[in-house]
Order: sequence, then C-alpha cells, then structure tokens
Amino acid sequence: MTFFKQIVLIILISAFPLAAAGNDAKLKKGVEAYQNERWDEALSYFQAAVDEDPENPQLQFNLGSALYKKERYEDAAAAFEKSLMTRDIRQQENAYFNQGNAYYRLEKYQEAVEAYKKALDIDPEDQAAKHNLELVRARLKEMADKQQQQQQDQQQKKIEPSEYAKQLKAQAEIMVAQRFYQRAYNMMIQGLQADETVAAFQDFIQRIKDVVDIEEGT
Repeated sequence: MTFFKQIVLIILISAFPLAAAGNDAKLKKGVEAYQNERWDEALSYFQAAVDEDPENPQLQFNLGSALYKKERYEDAAAAFEKSLMTRDIRQQENAYFNQGNAYYRLEKYQEAVEAYKKALDIDPEDQAAKHNLELVRARLKEMADKQQQQQQDQQQKKIEPSEYAKQLKAQAEIMVAQRFYQRAYNMMIQGLQADETVAAFQDFIQRIKDVVDIEEGT
C-alpha cells in the first residue's frame, strides 16, 4: 500500500492544545520514540496520554499510528475512527486514509474502499488515496473473478458428459492435434447447442477459443 500518513503526529506538539503538562510530556516522549521507530515505547506513551484524555482526537490519531506499526490493525482502525471527532479537516482526511490502510491489512477490502473514498471526498487530489483505492478495487475484482471461476469449475464437475459429448471431444482433440483450431471450436459449439452435457468440457472449449483468437490477431 502507498505510504502511511503521520502528518498529525509530527505537528501535534505545537499545533494542538493538550489537556495537561503531564500529558504533554508523555506525548513528546511518545513522538520521539515513534520517530526513532521504538514502537512499543511509543505505544506505551500514547496509550497513557489517551487514558488521561480519551476524548482528544489528536491523541487518538497518534495512538492509532503506533497501533498500526505494531500490526494491531483492528485497534488502529478503531483509534482512527475516534480521531475523526475533530474540526481539523486535514486530520480527518489522514485518519480516513490510515483507516483504509488498516482495513486493507485486515482484508476488509470493502471497508477500505469506503475509507479511501471518504479521504478523497475531503481531498480529491490525494494521489496516495487514489492509488490505494484503485489497488483495493483491483483486489476485489480479482477475488470476484476467482469466486466466479470456482463456481464455474464446480458446475462443470457436476456435469456428466454423455457418450456423444465424449466422442465429440475426442474428434475435436484430433483436429487440434492437426491444428484445425477453428473447425474444432465450431464443432464443440455446435455440439454444445445439441447436447448441454458438452459443457463439461468448457475449459477445453475455452482453450481452443484462446488459440483461435490469437491466430485471428496475427
């Protein structure tokens, strides 16, 4: 997936008011740990800060970032959801983007699509969100195509070809061996119209068609 956004994490100390000085110290230590990739330490500090001020959306965003780095994607998505309760439009966009990444890691692809779309509603020019959205949509299409193919395979396995269908396939195989692909394909299609059990050889028919299409394109 395209990069993980942590803009709020970087500017949080100077840009947003904090609940208390003690929380400020935890936050600074958490940011320092995060920037040095000490994820466990960062998570500990951010969690402590959130425990003191659970309604603070900026703290929730930071917590979500640390949880994501720890591969606790379900918890990260929940923290990013809480971080949306802010008037800061940029943080909302970043939260939706990161939430989309978390859903992707969880293989919750439809939820990821919705999160990226919401990020793009806020910033239609966000190229990272556009890229990730297309990536997830491609993944969903791949899964749908695979499921459809599996269903077709199962249907074919259930079909018991008649003797006529078996003989027809044997004749077509001879034609294929002689490279009469178009004749073999036409014969199988005509046979399918006459005997529906010829569909048991749908994969064979499709392979012949692929060769015919290639020959026509050359």
